[in-house]
Amino acid sequence: MKRGQTIILICTLVFIFFLVYAIHFSYPFPYHIDEWKHIANAIDVQSGNFNQIELGFDLFLLALSILSNILLIYKFLPAFWAVISALTLFYVVYRKTNSNFWIALFSVIFFASIKSNSNLTGIWFFTPLTFALPFIFLYIYFFTEGIEKQNKKYILYSLAIMAFLLPTHAVSVLFAIPILFVYSLFNFNYLKKEFKFFSLFLIIPIVGILFYKIIFNLSWNSVLQHLTNALQFKYGWGVAEFRNSFFEIYSPIGFILAFFGISIILFKKEYTKKYLIYILWPIILLVSIANYRLFEISFLSPYQRNLYYFALGLPFLSAIGLYFIIKPVKNYFEKNNKEKIIKFITILILIVLVFFLTFKAYYKLPEQSQLYKSIDKDDYKALLFIKNLPSGEKIMAELLVSTAIKPISGKEPLGTIYFTGDKQSVENFFSSEDCKKKENILKLKQIRYVLTKEPIDCNWSIVYNNKNYIYNISL
Repeated sequence: MKRGQTIILICTLVFIFFLVYAIHFSYPFPYHIDEWKHIANAIDVQSGNFNQIELGFDLFLLALSILSNILLIYKFLPAFWAVISALTLFYVVYRKTNSNFWIALFSVIFFASIKSNSNLTGIWFFTPLTFALPFIFLYIYFFTEGIEKQNKKYILYSLAIMAFLLPTHAVSVLFAIPILFVYSLFNFNYLKKEFKFFSLFLIIPIVGILFYKIIFNLSWNSVLQHLTNALQFKYGWGVAEFRNSFFEIYSPIGFILAFFGISIILFKKEYTKKYLIYILWPIILLVSIANYRLFEISFLSPYQRNLYYFALGLPFLSAIGLYFIIKPVKNYFEKNNKEKIIKFITILILIVLVFFLTFKAYYKLPEQSQLYKSIDKDDYKALLFIKNLPSGEKIMAELLVSTAIKPISGKEPLGTIYFTGDKQSVENFFSSEDCKKKENILKLKQIRYVLTKEPIDCNWSIVYNNKNYIYNISL
């Protein structure tokens, strides 16, 4: 790369960092419930509980928590990892296009434009899904390059990355199986010739089944049936089921350019075979999305994730589309001996207009998928107080606040909003105004401490009173 190109790339990566970090300017804590969940899981792993379905990601968080205060740095992690993912995508596209800097750069910018929200998640959050993004780009690149160039070393790289992802975020491997399978059929002769070598990919289901068996402590007789059921994601799998618009995840101008990019790849014979994977990627995921919308079931990976993975396959296509719009404009000015400054300004205006339209509604979220704040700064102070309470105590608190109890205080909440504990008892406790009923719940669940934003008039001993209330219950 030329020096000027390096500077442009660095500036783009800085832009992506602040684009993602902007949502944390006024809020220093994790937004998504999955983020709180995995911080809690990391605490469990540190205590010796390794039965986590996304253990690899939880181990990564544990390593970070050993090096620093995970709660203080978490707000930076989505932006930092978005840059890592963008840089990986740049590397992949740069190599795939024989060092075409502009297609690689445009791919990175369109990648950053993929929208995030609380339902579909995305790069605004640091979760197993976003952690997997650079590895997805890499294993698909190495697999396709390995087959195209008949390079077994690349194929082994792909296999190793996929095996690493299985205990980290298995869905980020499973969604691509149909894509890679269909791609392989187009190269059937090579696969047939190297049948013994490609049998190594049986490692993927073997590792997956073994890990699944261990995590859920299943017998061999039940593991296959249990796993088969787990890989059928029916309506209701997600916390909230919406008929999402495709524009919730990607911009209209991005789609238009992607369609143009597909046309370019199909009409240029030298591109069709080389970039076939980028045609198959969105098409196969569209079939899966359509199947879910018709029959309310998705196989291998859930509908919400498929919608995000579908968008993940579009930036390269949009970049191809934009590049081949700019190229004839550039050629026209050069052919007609126009001033270089006029050519530069015209192309710059075109690029700026495209990316203005691309990011115009970037922070506009669907009403049903708005960001939510589990805690505020006053809650954080109260949870730090709870950290000093006797160990082994469970805490009764509102469900949303409860998601942050373990990550901050190390104490166990009775129930959290989606994942763990006795959610029903928490709802019954806070919906009742009868002190006797409240005390019966606390006694049954052996809860001594209650955290609440509003005072509870039940003659309990108050141990904390600073915009939150913590009660010590003598039962």
